[in-house]
Amino acid sequence: MMGDNEGRRTPLLNLGVQVSMRVLIIGAAMASMWVMITNREVASVYGIAFEAKYSYSSAFRYLVYAQIAVCAATLFTLVWACLAVRRRGLVFALFFFDLLTTLTAISAFSAAFAEGYVGKYGNKQAGWLPICGYVHVYCSRVTISLAMSFASFVLLFILTVLTASAARHY
Repeated sequence: MMGDNEGRRTPLLNLGVQVSMRVLIIGAAMASMWVMITNREVASVYGIAFEAKYSYSSAFRYLVYAQIAVCAATLFTLVWACLAVRRRGLVFALFFFDLLTTLTAISAFSAAFAEGYVGKYGNKQAGWLPICGYVHVYCSRVTISLAMSFASFVLLFILTVLTASAARHY
């Protein structure tokens, strides 16, 4: 015989999952941001030296600022999630913040990925040449940053689905 609460997650288990996921999201977002901010390489092409830095690309700057926002919003919602266990009316607002954070993360990732793609493969129709052959370390670190950014998005997406499911039960 199944009791009334069997088969459902208890609020404390839900809180443990929420806290764990939010800590992982903050870690992935901070790692992505740190790798991008510290990324810099100087190269010489045909005797002309040039520097590759994240701040020279508006898409990479947007990724860094968005990851800062993701960290801040996730830290805020970490506290909010602890309060939502006690006050059930706060769960929908938590879902709303998670959704906005998820959308911010994917938009920043998409913009930076598009910029990275052009940097790696160029765009022959526009006459843009690939630069990764000249600044290989820079491009490798951009790839690592993008992978961590995508990981934070995937975790945020899963968290948003879990929060929506929890909001449905309240």
